[in-house]
Order: sequence, then structure tokens, then C-alpha cells
Amino acid sequence: MIPLSRAASFTKAELGVSQLPGSPASVDPPNTENRSAPGRIRRGEQRITASRGGATISAFQRFSLSVFSTSTFTLIEMIVVMLIIATLAALLMGAATSAFDRARRTQAKNDVIQIATAVNAYYTEYGRYPVQVTSTTTDAFFGTGSTPAGSTPYGINAVLIDVLRNNTTGSNAALVATLNPRQITFLSPGGAKNTVPPRGGIAAADNCYYDPWGSQYAIVIDTNYDNTITNPYSDTDGSAGTRPLRFGAVAYSYGKNGALGGGSASSPYTPEGGSAGVFKGSSDILSW
Repeated sequence: MIPLSRAASFTKAELGVSQLPGSPASVDPPNTENRSAPGRIRRGEQRITASRGGATISAFQRFSLSVFSTSTFTLIEMIVVMLIIATLAALLMGAATSAFDRARRTQAKNDVIQIATAVNAYYTEYGRYPVQVTSTTTDAFFGTGSTPAGSTPYGINAVLIDVLRNNTTGSNAALVATLNPRQITFLSPGGAKNTVPPRGGIAAADNCYYDPWGSQYAIVIDTNYDNTITNPYSDTDGSAGTRPLRFGAVAYSYGKNGALGGGSASSPYTPEGGSAGVFKGSSDILSW
């Protein structure tokens, strides 16, 4: 029997273990790791993915810290932002109001010109004006508000407008049949945009022709045939035309304050610059 101390000191040669040519000098533990090419590729991919994931997490952490570590707005900064927003809103509202006002003025100007043109076209067709004359010494006024000097009020403007529209179904049907026997349509405005108050067209309730601010258009016709109409405005500098006016028919709008000239207004109208009865500085629209 071999002692244990002696057996522990035996060499490989003594034990009869020979080294094969080309074999390693020592016997290492078997490597169970998959050394095939696909395996190496998978291991490389895993290392790359892990590296990228770590970089992504690190970047997210840095972004989170940079976002959430910023200081909040101070009170002064918030006030400045609110002032900027309020200023922009005021500018936008002012621009919108100005645009709406220009559109109303343009519409009113077109309307009053068309009314005066329709009256003159009627005169060309019939050789007289579309009025059932009650006074041969004054002119005829249609509409609401103050009656110009030298004129006689003939009621709401529907009395005239129905004749020019050849409206044979309204309350003025008999008058239309008398004054417009050829049933010619000299004027064809659209309907009003709303009902209380009606604006910018013919109201269904009374057939009157309203301006964009809600007042009836005022019309004066030379029914005494002296080729003059008293100027309804008191301006003496020529801003409201000559005195008297040299037209057979004129039409005008009272503008946004609903009264002749500028100045104060009653609901639902808006006060404006200028003075009552004075055209200059007002928003009134004239056909002449």
C-alpha cells in the first residue's frame, strides 16, 4: 500500500498519464459556455443592449433632474406674463372691433346709395317720384328721428321701400299697386340679420329697411320738385355737403348712436364723438 503522502507527490508521469501532442500542458475544468458563432453573437448583442439601456436610463435621469430641479415662476414673472396676455387680447379685440365697424360702414354706404339710385330709377320710369303726395310745398321724409326742415313726415320707410321692392303682400300692397302698376323691382335688399333689434336689411315684422346698427334708413325726396332738399345736418363747413342739397333724393344712416349726428346714445346704441345734429365727427353715412 502507498502512503497518502507519497501518493500526493506522484507526478503525472509516475501515474502513467501521458501528454498527447498538441494538447495543453494542464487539464482545465470543462467550459460549459457555448462557444459556437451564434452564441457569441447573442452574447455580444446582450452586452450592447445592456450598454444602450444603461445609457438611456442615465439620459432620462439627467433630463428628469434638469426639468424638475428648475425653480418655479416668481410672482413678478407671472404678473409680467399676465400683462402681456392682457395686452395682446386688447389689441386683438380692438382690431376685431375696427374691422366690424368698417364692414358696417361699407354696408351702410352701399345701402344708402342703392336707395337713392332706386328712387331716381323710379323717376326715370314713371316721370315722378314714388310718393303719394300730401303736400306740394314740402319734401317727403321717410324713416324715424327728427324730420328735416322743409319736409313732411310720410311714416316709416317701409311706405317707400315696399313700392321700390314691388312688395304686393305687405300692409302697403294697395299703395304699391297704385304707385308701381308695372310691378318693377327697383330695389331688392336682403333680410335683416336678427330681430331684436333688426339690423342690416328688411325686417320681417314691419318691412322696414334697417341699417347695420339697428336704425331705419332715413330718406328725403324732392316732392315739391324745386330741385333742392334741405340739408338735415347743421354743418356749415361743407363736410355734410351743400346747403341746400341739389338732389332729387337722398338717404342716410344715423350710425352707431342711432341719432342724427354724433353725441350720446340710448340703448341699444353706442355713444360716439361729435355733436347732435352735426355730421362731422359722427359715424353717420350719407348717400351724397
